[in-house]
Amino acid sequence: MPGPANLIRDRIDDLLFERPPTPTRIVSAVVVLLVAAAMVLLLWWPTSAPDPSRLPFVTAPPASEPSATPTAPPDLVVHVAGAVARPGLYVLPEGQRVADALAVAGGVLDGGRADLLNLAARLRDGTRIWVPSADEPLDPGVGDGSDVPGPVDVNRADVDELQALPGVGPSLAAAIVRHRDRMGRFSAVEDLLAVPGIGPSTLAGFLDRVVL
Repeated sequence: MPGPANLIRDRIDDLLFERPPTPTRIVSAVVVLLVAAAMVLLLWWPTSAPDPSRLPFVTAPPASEPSATPTAPPDLVVHVAGAVARPGLYVLPEGQRVADALAVAGGVLDGGRADLLNLAARLRDGTRIWVPSADEPLDPGVGDGSDVPGPVDVNRADVDELQALPGVGPSLAAAIVRHRDRMGRFSAVEDLLAVPGIGPSTLAGFLDRVVL
């Protein structure tokens, strides 16, 4: 069966060449050509939107985030005294520990009892760190030292020795011993807060005078 293109060509040949051409036949041939052109346009003109997958893909630049300016931790002033190479006041960043303060002070002298201190304890502003020695085990404090007790090892001290801590009476000292016997040794000074009767203010009162 002849296709549409062949039918159109035959129709034009019939109008123009098979018979003597007349103005009417010429006009009819032109109309056939225009109809054929319109059909071609209808067949080939896209009837749907372009495929998005074939479009060029352009990514938007990532939104710039405001640069965060690191904030330096606040400074702490601590007093390192006792059996250290360079006793005195030192300014250290927050988050430092007792061991860091001793290192800044030149380290512990021979005979110094750093083992009586909690070297892992975090420093607080205004803390006084006393390193006892075999010759001078007691912290002389600010005065002449005659009535200032030395560090108390809360993992070894009995009820009488615990009462040397500020704010600790017989009942609270007994509570510390009972808690230690029941739960085991204190691994950090802050563990004393688990003892009934010891709150943050009580602990702050003797925090600098206890060791583990």
